[in-house]
Amino acid sequence: MDNIFDKIAMSMDDIKKVIPHRDPLLLIDCVHEINLGKNIITSKLLTKDDPVFRGHFPENPIYPGVYYLEALAQSGAVLGLITRKEMGIVESNIGFLSSIDDVRFRKPGTPGNRIKYEVAVDKMRGPFLWLKGKAYINDEVAVECSLSMAIAPQK
Repeated sequence: MDNIFDKIAMSMDDIKKVIPHRDPLLLIDCVHEINLGKNIITSKLLTKDDPVFRGHFPENPIYPGVYYLEALAQSGAVLGLITRKEMGIVESNIGFLSSIDDVRFRKPGTPGNRIKYEVAVDKMRGPFLWLKGKAYINDEVAVECSLSMAIAPQK
């Protein structure tokens, strides 16, 4: 069976062309698969050199739960913005997180883990997206949630 991590649909440079996030808060390294209007699979490799581990926590490094949520939102924004562009909606936009519901944190991430993010569109209407997201470490669910975002002009 193919390893999803071996597939690269978009590099970090490609992602930077779609969303405005930059280090240290660009929390996805690459896109492995994208199905416009449907779903996206992204990932991040956690390294001991990630700045977040200097403060959370130096003696027992654990990836913060809110970072999983932000990475799921960034993945959803990439999916939403590219989908809208393919639909002919090409104005300069940005995705703003508007809600996060039904969050469950199940497994902490540590340096050396590769987190796989899967985000699926629940529905799209006008500038709004409703999404379901899951983060996996070693094929185990680490985090799951429902989230929504509004696509609006950059200021």
